[in-house]
Amino acid sequence: MNSLIRVIKSVDLDLKENFITFPFYIISRPFKGFSELKYENRGKHYFAYVMMVLMCLFSIMNELYRGFVLSGGYYVENKTVNTPYVILMTLAPVALFVTANWCVTAITDGNGKMIDIFMVYAYAAYPKLLLSIIGLLVSNIVAVDEAAFASFFYSFGSVAFAFYLFIGLIVIHEYTFTKSIIMIILTIAAMSIIVFVIALFLSLSNEVIVFLRTVLKEVTLRL
Repeated sequence: MNSLIRVIKSVDLDLKENFITFPFYIISRPFKGFSELKYENRGKHYFAYVMMVLMCLFSIMNELYRGFVLSGGYYVENKTVNTPYVILMTLAPVALFVTANWCVTAITDGNGKMIDIFMVYAYAAYPKLLLSIIGLLVSNIVAVDEAAFASFFYSFGSVAFAFYLFIGLIVIHEYTFTKSIIMIILTIAAMSIIVFVIALFLSLSNEVIVFLRTVLKEVTLRL
């Protein structure tokens, strides 16, 4: 029984450290926090995966329960959500950014690995998630004239996310400020190229499928 209690306490302390203490430590001391994440292995990989799940859950909840003051000023009863699409639109930008940033930094002498970039993204998204949850709650209790108050939390969360993501990338790649700016610009360009290639591939694939269906139909008719 005592061993079970010790295990429970150990798990509880581990969860507190990884989901409360260290994330807030990064928020208060981003440079030192991300440095410890990279060089002292203080962060845990499962935190990043849990964050992705929480981000997906929040996106679904945000679509379902966001106050009408932020939904165009109208209320939709029995609202339905395309859950797979919402999840895809939540995770796709993460995968796109991590891949593009890794591709850029791999050829510009960046020291961060792909898992490091993913971890930085997850920890940078932590304050955004918390502020967005507050914004979601506030959006359901304010009037239309106070909609800006609810929007503030969403906007501030996005600004905080960009701020911590930028600092995290500086630390893990060991870039100067100027080189980091260039790296961000190149990352955005790489993301655009990847999206263009994927869109082109899907378009060509659709054309090939239509062509094959037409050929098959013609062959079937002749037979």
